[in-house]
Amino acid sequence: MAQIAKLAMLRACEADADISMPFRAFGSFGLLFTATVLAACSPQSSSGAASETGTAEVPRTEHVSAASDPHPGAEIYAQRCAACHDNPEATRSPSLEALQGMAPSQITFSLTSGKMQAQAAGLDDEDIRNVVTFLAGTPDDDYETAQSAMCEDTSISFDKTYVERWGPDLANTRYYGPERSSLGKDDMANLEVAWTLGLPGASDVRGYPVITEDTVFVGASSGHIFAVDRETGCTKWHNEIGVNVRSSLTLGEVSGAPAIFFQEGSTNVFALDGATGEVLWSARAGVLPQNMGTAAPVQAGDKLIVPLSAIDVAAAGDPKYECCKGHGAVTALDANTGERLWATHMTENAEPTTLSSVGTQLYGPSGAPVWTTPTLDLEKNRIYFGTGENTSAPATDTSDAIFALDLDTGDILWSYQATEQDMFNMACGGFGSGGPNCPSPRGPDVDFGGAITLTRLADGTDVLVGGQKAGVVHVLNADTGELIWKTRISAGSALGGIHWGLTVANGVIYAPSSDPDFPLPNYTPRPGLYALDLQTGDIIWSHAASRDCAEGARPVRPGGDTPYPDCVFQYGYSAAPASNDELVFIGALNGMMRAFDAETGEVVWEYDTVRAYDAVNGVETHGGAIDNSGPSLAGDMLFVPSGYAAFGQMPGNAFIAFRAAQGD
Repeated sequence: MAQIAKLAMLRACEADADISMPFRAFGSFGLLFTATVLAACSPQSSSGAASETGTAEVPRTEHVSAASDPHPGAEIYAQRCAACHDNPEATRSPSLEALQGMAPSQITFSLTSGKMQAQAAGLDDEDIRNVVTFLAGTPDDDYETAQSAMCEDTSISFDKTYVERWGPDLANTRYYGPERSSLGKDDMANLEVAWTLGLPGASDVRGYPVITEDTVFVGASSGHIFAVDRETGCTKWHNEIGVNVRSSLTLGEVSGAPAIFFQEGSTNVFALDGATGEVLWSARAGVLPQNMGTAAPVQAGDKLIVPLSAIDVAAAGDPKYECCKGHGAVTALDANTGERLWATHMTENAEPTTLSSVGTQLYGPSGAPVWTTPTLDLEKNRIYFGTGENTSAPATDTSDAIFALDLDTGDILWSYQATEQDMFNMACGGFGSGGPNCPSPRGPDVDFGGAITLTRLADGTDVLVGGQKAGVVHVLNADTGELIWKTRISAGSALGGIHWGLTVANGVIYAPSSDPDFPLPNYTPRPGLYALDLQTGDIIWSHAASRDCAEGARPVRPGGDTPYPDCVFQYGYSAAPASNDELVFIGALNGMMRAFDAETGEVVWEYDTVRAYDAVNGVETHGGAIDNSGPSLAGDMLFVPSGYAAFGQMPGNAFIAFRAAQGD
C-alpha cells in the first residue's frame, strides 16, 4: 500500500535512531489518526532546528501532560487508548507524546471517519472533542483571512494554466516543458523565497496545487481551500469546507465553467466554482463502507475518474476487528452532477473464511487499494493505475499490480502483477511476530504507491513506467501489459523504494528511493535519486541522499519538545519529483529541497525548508519534512510544500513560493 496507512506504523517505530541500539518494534495506526496520529516514536534528545525568525511549532493551543491533567478526555484516553499507547515498547504502538504532536483536525477525522472509527465506537461528539483536545489542544476554528492579506484585484484568469493536476499532464509524467517552466540552471544561484502561505490548523502539506497564469489554488488537510495570487501570495478567495482535504486539487469544468475538484478522506468528492470557491456539488465516491479517499480525481470529458483505497489495513491491528472486508476500486462520476456512472472493484466482495487465534471471524479477499491519481490516455480511451497489497487471505492477482481499464465502461483490459502473495496489515507488526489478524504467509508490503506514468519509446511504442516500494522500476507495453524491462535501484522495503512516484523527461526516468536505515540483516539501504535510460533500464547516474548532520551528531526522531531536530532520522526521498528540460527537483524527508542537473546529477541548488516563515496570510508557519506531492513549477517560479507529520516526521504547514531574483 502507499505511504499512508501501514507505512505510518513502520516509519513511526522502525528502529532506534542510534541503529547500534536494539531497535524498537513497529507501532500500529490508522490512515490519518495513524498516518498522522499514530505516527512516531519518542525522540531521544536534540535541540530544535535553527530558523530565520526563531523556532516555531505548527500552531495549536498547548495541551497538558497525561500524567497530571484532569481533562475530561483523559479518562476516555485511559479507557480506550492507554493500554497500548502508554506501553509502546510492549504493544508496538506509538507513545502518548507521539500522539500529541498531530493536528486536531486530523485526529478528529480519524476518530469520526478514518481508521480509528472502531476505537471511537459509542463516543458522542463531545467525547470525541474531549479526546482531541486532550491529545492535540483546541482546534483553531476561527481562522479568517485578514483584510491586509486580501488582494485588491480578486479576478482569476484560466486562459493559461501551468498545473492542472498531479500529473501535471494526464500521462502523469511530472515533466514541465517550456510552456510550463522557464527555470534553468543559470537561475538557481538567484532562487529565493518570494512568499509563503501558512495553512491554518494543519501539521502537514500533502496536496498538489492547481496553478494558472495569475492564481495558485492550495488545499489544507484542515479543510481550508485558498486561491492566492501567483506573484504575491495575497488571497483572492478562501473557503473553509470543513472536511479533511486528503487529495491534491484538480482543475476541470462543471457545465463548461472552470471548477476545482478534490476528494476528502471519507471519499466525498467536491466540485468548487473556480472563480469564487463556492461548492457546486459533492458526492460520496466510495463503493464500500471501508473505502477511503487518498488521491485526487481526474477529469476526462464528462467523466470524473476517482481512485479509492481502504481503511482495513490499520483497523486489523485490533484483534477484535473482523479483518478484512474492504478493497480498492476505481469509479467514474458525472463531472457535472457527481452521479455514479460505473465502478470497478479490485477484489471480489469478502466472505467469511476462518476464525483467528482469538476467535474473531476473518474475511477475504480484501485490499488492493488504489492510492494515487489515475493516468489517462484519451486517444486510446484508457485508464492506468497501480494497486497495493492484499490485507487478508486469500491473496489475489490484483494486488501489487498495474491495471488498464476501458474509460467508457471500467472493464479491465489487462493487468500485470509485480509481486505475488503480498498479504499484509497492521496486525503483522514490524520486525517481530504478527498478531491474530496477520495473514499467512505475511507479505513484504511493496505496493505501487505512486502514479503510473505513460510515455513513449523511441520507436513509438507507448509504455507505462511504475515505481514500486520494492525498489524496482517496471516498464510495460501500454497496449498489452507485457513487461519490457525492470531495474532495481535500491533495497526497498515497506518504507523504502519508490513511494509517491517518479518523473520522466526526454527519454530519462528519474526515480527516488526513500530506503530508511533499518538495522536488518542482509539489508543495505540506498536512498537517493536515480536516472535510468527509458529504452534499456540502465542507470545513467545516481546521487545518494544525505542526512546533512553535523559530524558526530546522533539522528533522532521528531516529537514532543523537539519537533525539529538538528539531525533527524528520516532523510531519504519519498516525495514525487518534478522535472523540466534542464533540472530535476525533489524534496527530502529532512526538509531539504534540491535541484539536480538533469544530465549529470550534480546538485545545483539546495534550500533547507525547516525554518519559521513570515506567512503572507498571518498564520504562524514552519516548514518540516517534504513528502507526498513534492514540488511544482510555473513559469519562473518553484512551489514547495513543507511539513509532513505522518510517519513520525517533522510537522509543518508551509507552502513556499520561490522565484529567481532579477539582477540590476
